[in-house]
Amino acid sequence: MRTYKVNKIEHTVFDSLDEVPSNVHYLSDWREGCVGDWVKADDECVIQILRKGTMLRAKGKKREISYIGTCTGTFTVTSKTKMDTSRRANIYSFSGNLSAEEVLETRENLNSKEKLFVLNLLKGMDPQKAYMNVYPTNNPGYANMKAAQLIKTERVDTYMREEHKEVCERLGINAEGVLHGIKLIAQTAEKDDTKLKALFKLSDILDLEDKTSTSTQQVTSAVFQGFSSKELQSAQRKELSDGK
Repeated sequence: MRTYKVNKIEHTVFDSLDEVPSNVHYLSDWREGCVGDWVKADDECVIQILRKGTMLRAKGKKREISYIGTCTGTFTVTSKTKMDTSRRANIYSFSGNLSAEEVLETRENLNSKEKLFVLNLLKGMDPQKAYMNVYPTNNPGYANMKAAQLIKTERVDTYMREEHKEVCERLGINAEGVLHGIKLIAQTAEKDDTKLKALFKLSDILDLEDKTSTSTQQVTSAVFQGFSSKELQSAQRKELSDGK
């Protein structure tokens, strides 16, 4: 006995007729089943029909054809069709294959166009322009959406990191050098806001900042050394003149 979830609901597949409970009645010919019916598949397993409908073929003598769907796949209702209970990657497709969107998201290796897309990004192009430079589209909105999808995939993210690493190595840039540079800015910058930005960057890299007001005050105090006596006297004189 197996179970599969469809829309967060578990559905059972009985792997042999002996497993079927006495209160479950099934049809021997699955082609005669309706939604809710239990049927015997061609692999001798018992499964429940979850969907049933009709569709039009693009060509052929019989344009209208019926289909049924289970928790493991979708099948046309014809005398030649064999229905089994093996779980398909895409249970809503007759072929059982992944949709184009699912292939885009799950494919492991980059194709040639995706590599060019990443190289465009590394050159400084914004994602929309990088996509339109490689793929045949003149629609900025579509290009922006597809570029965002590509950037979210693991293969593109991994390739970008690898390319970044190679470029940094050729330029002699490493983690120690970057940290040293930020530290130097934090210690020697003339402007306090520049020092503060450098300190925040270091705390972010080292995962020291807990995003609370307390930590912000602590980091700020490292830069802000308090008002001078001259500044305080000036503020007091202004307060007295305002009170006249």
